[in-house]
Amino acid sequence: MAASERVVFYPSGADFSSKVKANIKNDVSGNYVMFTLSGQAIPDTFTIASLSKNVVINDVSWARSDLSRSPAAIDLGKKIDQLKFKRDAVLSRKKAVDGGISFWKERGKEQQTKPSDLGKIAGQVVENLSKLYAQSNKLDAKIADLQELINDLQRQLKEMAGGGKRVWNVKVSVASKSAKSAEFKIGYMLRNCGWIPKYKLDAYPSDGKMKFTFEAEIRQGSGIDFKNCDIALATVKRLSRISPPQLSRWVIEPQAEVEIARDGYAMEEAMPMVTSAMREPAKNAVSKRAPMRVNKATYSLWEMGRKTIPAGSIRKYAVESETWKSDFTFIARPSLTPDVFVSAETNLESAKDYPAGVALMMMEGTMIGKRRFTFSGKEKKIFFGSDPMLKAEHKILEKKSGEKGMFGSKQTYSWKYGIELDNSRNKPVKILVQEPAPVSGDKRIKLEISSKPKAEIKDDNFEWQVEVPASDKYKINYSIEMNAPDDMKLDLGSGS
Repeated sequence: MAASERVVFYPSGADFSSKVKANIKNDVSGNYVMFTLSGQAIPDTFTIASLSKNVVINDVSWARSDLSRSPAAIDLGKKIDQLKFKRDAVLSRKKAVDGGISFWKERGKEQQTKPSDLGKIAGQVVENLSKLYAQSNKLDAKIADLQELINDLQRQLKEMAGGGKRVWNVKVSVASKSAKSAEFKIGYMLRNCGWIPKYKLDAYPSDGKMKFTFEAEIRQGSGIDFKNCDIALATVKRLSRISPPQLSRWVIEPQAEVEIARDGYAMEEAMPMVTSAMREPAKNAVSKRAPMRVNKATYSLWEMGRKTIPAGSIRKYAVESETWKSDFTFIARPSLTPDVFVSAETNLESAKDYPAGVALMMMEGTMIGKRRFTFSGKEKKIFFGSDPMLKAEHKILEKKSGEKGMFGSKQTYSWKYGIELDNSRNKPVKILVQEPAPVSGDKRIKLEISSKPKAEIKDDNFEWQVEVPASDKYKINYSIEMNAPDDMKLDLGSGS
């Protein structure tokens, strides 16, 4: 009988621990206790400790046995049989209705000897076919619903068996003089379990805020029911290294291939190392409280409280919901696209650790798409797609080349560009416009740049921070003049 149970879910796998009271039995080998574990349990991860005085653990042995069907599995099987009976009855009714449809179709084709009867027969055909077609459509929908229920229960039945037909019988040899029972703490890892994060990011640029929602989708295919267990989620990364990578030798020689050592990787299906902190719930944990994040040295642990998660189920739970203050920027790169993109920069008071997952990206309550999301630290920059109310157009106003100076000693190029920003919103909008700025790759190449309004150059890009009036347009003009020696072969890059 389990006194308390705890499950820590990882992205792949789960750590189950429990305090149990077991009867001490005796055979020719001495005293022992028996535990029956799910077929998804991993023997190498099994740990056991005696909580009773004068009871000492000697050794542990594992053996497979056929999975006896649990009452829950038998009940599911009965429900599946009942649904199949209902589905077959509806299929029979559907066949009868289809037979009626065929009859009235043929009836409508028959030639009548009395013209006065044609109208009467036609009316009967239309009336009866209309009723039968309506019945047929309803029966099709009912058959589909029943089949969907059957498929779902069959999936649950398969998951309830833990993906296999066998369980583990664990025999623990103990030393005890007079005790008939003892309390133990056991723990082990389970396959076929895991959790994935689900996020929703909803941007409100005019209010300077972003609504953040974090949910966890838990997959429970262990073959056992988790009843009123302490549930926690660990953000241990998949495919993370156990040890740092080895440095390769730096050898310079002809045609030498440097072989880089690649050991130190943890396999994808390998379970993360289990620590006592993972197996112990947070102090003063309350089952009905909101999920709480516990910071560890290399990961975060989300304490979800007490929950019941039946075998074979997929459940989604709310983990966290916050409103983040954010600085929004509208970014335009007109030579590449007419779209104006929305960027939000968030600086939180405390560091966060959200594992990689899929996020629904929303703008003022309207979904704009999905993207991969992860967040570790305090600062985060997030793009929310383009704003349909803003447009940016890039035009080439002039492009010339020629010569100047005595005897044509210089070659010259001239580019003139125009950018037009269109704001259809009823409020003015500040837009950061970025375009590549030319860089001289030789001191003999001279560049003269002019811009209205004046541009700043950052990271080899022109930048204009401008405010576009409500329901209006804004224009930017800039030009580049270049001259170089006549005999120099030039690569003009994007300006060509």
